[in-house]
Amino acid sequence: MNISKNRIEKCLPHIAGLLLFSILPLFVFDGNNDRDIFWMYSYYYQLLFMIVAFYVNYLIIVPRFFFEKRKIYFFGVILLFAVLLLIASQYLYELLQIDSLKHVNMIGGKIMPPKRTFGLHPKLVDNFYLMLVVLGFSTGMANIQRLKNNENEQKEIEKARLNTELAFLKNQISPHFFFNSLNNIYALIAIDGDKAQKAVEKLSGLMRYLIYESDIKTVELKKEFEFMQNYIDLMQQRLSSKIELNVNIDNKLPIAKIPPLLFIPFIENAFKHGISYRENSFISISLKAEKNEIIFECTNSIPQNKKESAHIKGGIGIVNIEKRLELIYGNLAKLKIDKDTSQYMVHLTIPLELEV
Repeated sequence: MNISKNRIEKCLPHIAGLLLFSILPLFVFDGNNDRDIFWMYSYYYQLLFMIVAFYVNYLIIVPRFFFEKRKIYFFGVILLFAVLLLIASQYLYELLQIDSLKHVNMIGGKIMPPKRTFGLHPKLVDNFYLMLVVLGFSTGMANIQRLKNNENEQKEIEKARLNTELAFLKNQISPHFFFNSLNNIYALIAIDGDKAQKAVEKLSGLMRYLIYESDIKTVELKKEFEFMQNYIDLMQQRLSSKIELNVNIDNKLPIAKIPPLLFIPFIENAFKHGISYRENSFISISLKAEKNEIIFECTNSIPQNKKESAHIKGGIGIVNIEKRLELIYGNLAKLKIDKDTSQYMVHLTIPLELEV
């Protein structure tokens, strides 16, 4: 699809130009006037050679000499080509004149053989300058097309680089997520073996999502929200009564897709750094879709023994998510992280593209 579109974009200016120059005489010359008809045929005859000059230079001479940094050869070849083409056009013109006169003589009953002469056409100099203009224009067109092709190639290279970097960042999230989840399950084993077993089963479901769903560019909004809810349920199994957990994940979701794993690093860090079993602590998570954007908020307490935690400055998950947001959305995503002595607050808004 992209190839055909690119071909159309390349050919469209040429087709438009050829049509314009082809139909122009129909509006300028009078088809009922013999003199105008003569000039019309002369115009098309000259146009034919100008088209040959344009495309021979555009497709052969410029790529082989000008683009290959052989500019001295280029100017020599283009000058020689212009002279030879003009000579060929005049020679053919003389032949056509002779054939035309011969036809007229035969009709008139005369047997005078026409003389084949070759001399400079009165407008040969004008035609030479016109041909130089055409050749210069085709050289400019070829350079513009090459610059556009180079720009498209650079865009493709940059796109491939961004996709590679995004894949690398996502691949970093999965081991980080798995490491944190195993730590929580390990701690749960000492408290309740049955809960730990169920947690392992839930973790296997989460890992299937990470392996099969997050390896694509976008996922269904509903699946991503369900993944986060399941992760919160897994982490909740080891919470004590001193930890207050408030979760508000919207169930009424529009049909849309988003890049996977944008929110989970913040939730991970909230559970890792925002709770304490010695003092009262809390985690509050809110995730909803409003109009054309998704609003995510995550606030957690900062226990006394974790005030100097790496979470405050942002761990590997936070750093990766900031890079991913910049690569995917540029300045369209709004991430705000605030911290005071008692709590850590994340507010993230990303644009939502609805599926129709």
